[in-house]
Amino acid sequence: MENSASSKWVNAIPGILFMFFIALLAMGTKSLGIGSWTGIEGIIKDNSKFLGSVLKINHVIIVILIGMLIRNTIGIPSWAEVGVKTSRLFIKMGVILLGTLYSLAELAKLGATSISLIAVFMFGTILFTMWMGKRLGMHSGSSACLAAGIGVCGVSAIVAVAPSVKAKGEDIAYSIATILSFGVVCLFTFPILGHLLGLTPEQFGAWAGTGILNSGQVLAAALAFDPGTVNNPSVSLKVGEIFNLTRVVFLPLVVVVITLLYTRMSTAEEGAVVANNNFFSKFPMFVLGFLLTVTLTSFGAFGPTNPVSEELKVFRNLYSWFFSIGLTGLGLQISFAEMRKAGGAPLIVGSTAGMIKAVGSLIVVMLLMD
Repeated sequence: MENSASSKWVNAIPGILFMFFIALLAMGTKSLGIGSWTGIEGIIKDNSKFLGSVLKINHVIIVILIGMLIRNTIGIPSWAEVGVKTSRLFIKMGVILLGTLYSLAELAKLGATSISLIAVFMFGTILFTMWMGKRLGMHSGSSACLAAGIGVCGVSAIVAVAPSVKAKGEDIAYSIATILSFGVVCLFTFPILGHLLGLTPEQFGAWAGTGILNSGQVLAAALAFDPGTVNNPSVSLKVGEIFNLTRVVFLPLVVVVITLLYTRMSTAEEGAVVANNNFFSKFPMFVLGFLLTVTLTSFGAFGPTNPVSEELKVFRNLYSWFFSIGLTGLGLQISFAEMRKAGGAPLIVGSTAGMIKAVGSLIVVMLLMD
């Protein structure tokens, strides 16, 4: 088993280096202390006021666009496929290091706000999606998967719920395609709308963390709106990730709730399924790593936060690279061919529920957060 695991990681190295190279191309070498090349991001900001200052194009958008371009033209090289699949691990490691931005008091304050807002929109979206899916004649398992993806955290939630609701392969495929299609639109429109509406970084973070369906896309949109620096970290990222992590923490409970709703909505022919899930088996363990990092930072384990210690600067620079590598992988996994699978009832239900959630959360955030 150990040899198999080590062999897998050896096979992943070319793909990881491939993602790193794309991130390097976008971000430049300056933050690595190697020369002063500012990358594609720097070239854009120096030569196009519209792209750099108006549309706020930065390395986050660039790595995703490069990834999408490669995936949908020449395709991912066969030697890079294994490594590209590790992209979510880099995002999770980045989230763990993101804990260096918070104190326990700040986390408690943001958490209290996020729980109430997330709970309302999450469970409201789930109920609406399953109700609308039934009205349009969708299979109960399909509407349950779609409800999980739209209500909680995208693809991860769909995969977690699928076994509990006897979802078929096509149910999962349609749901994921719908989530990705709507999410890609949000990824590129949220930052632009946020700037046009004059949202503060706090407001945008709360909106993205509530209204965008996929966890990786929340991260990307927050960084696209407000990339921040080592000394002045992105506020929209700080707020957005707390809201996003709140959704992720709810996932075990959501699996149980959706399974029970599915049981009630299923016809006798479909056969009801009894919830048989270990609640804690669904808990995202990387969240514990994030909380541990917050705790250690609060007690000064990595040095002072004001002024920022050299140790914290290293961690903050490192999570920027982890996120860039992970989001490169996100772009490389966005396939237009897969997105085209979304159609008919799933696309109608998913787009309607997603739009209501996005608009509703924007209104609430603008009214309640100054």
